[in-house]
Amino acid sequence: MARLGGRCPIPQRQRWRLTKLEAATLVVLLCLPVARPALAKSLYKYQDASGAWVFTDRPPATDAPVEVRPLPVQELPAKVSIRNRGATDAPALTVINDYYGPIEVEISGERIESMEARPPLPVRLVAPARAETPAVNLRPTGPRWRYAYRVRAVLGDPAATHEPDRPYAPPFAPGQRFPIGQAFDGAFSHQHPQSRYAVDISLPLGTPVRAAREGVIMEFAADFLDGGPDEKYRERANAVRVLHADGTMAVYAHLQADSVRVRPGQRVERGAWLANSGNTGFSTGPHLHFVIQRNAGMELVSLPFEFAGPDGRGVTPVAGMLLAAP
Repeated sequence: MARLGGRCPIPQRQRWRLTKLEAATLVVLLCLPVARPALAKSLYKYQDASGAWVFTDRPPATDAPVEVRPLPVQELPAKVSIRNRGATDAPALTVINDYYGPIEVEISGERIESMEARPPLPVRLVAPARAETPAVNLRPTGPRWRYAYRVRAVLGDPAATHEPDRPYAPPFAPGQRFPIGQAFDGAFSHQHPQSRYAVDISLPLGTPVRAAREGVIMEFAADFLDGGPDEKYRERANAVRVLHADGTMAVYAHLQADSVRVRPGQRVERGAWLANSGNTGFSTGPHLHFVIQRNAGMELVSLPFEFAGPDGRGVTPVAGMLLAAP
């Protein structure tokens, strides 16, 4: 039987199958006559009959020597995409954000030939929730144009400031109390900017997890069935992300499979039942990993916070303390 008081061995690389919490990158390469952007997993370079160098992401039909070079490609967060809303020869790159919260996107030129970008690359912008945001227009300046661009994206608005109106409620039902196994700067796994100010609360398997603060459900993952201290579980944690009014976000992780009771876009109040505690993902035992994060400019970082004590006053979580919900 898995013991209580489990910890997250390396939450700094916490990822969900539904989305990636870190800034993600993709590379897109276009050459005439490609009609729309496509993920480029390999770059093909060769000289055509006129001696001009050609770069393409598709295997070329040519007898000329071809240099093949892999491109580093990662998926963007699941609900973020870049679309061309212009013409083939006059691309208008637009950010599509299907999350119920803002995202920050950076588009930089990977290879621009005989083209002009307006505004000049790189471009960084904040795309509002559930919206299309125009980003970059490209125009040919010569007959043999081609372009490639790199995209990074991270959840959240970099203008967010942590301004809770009161200390956070312990994320379980009133009257309950559970020990904190690891707190701020925990030597075991809370040494990365994303997890430095996280807490691991020893909730038994199946304990209802409650919202520590009101907000909007930005995303969740709920269909992972198991977990453990094995590398194969590194990207398999069920979790819920809640967007707060000040732009910060709370993450509740290692949840029990199929226990999430909320949906993306739903507004939840403080104390709402979000899911049940579990042991999914890279974890040493049943517990709740709770952290407040903000986008610090293309990087998610964790933030210090206080829980409400028995008298309602703020209490800084400390490893070993018995956290009680008033």
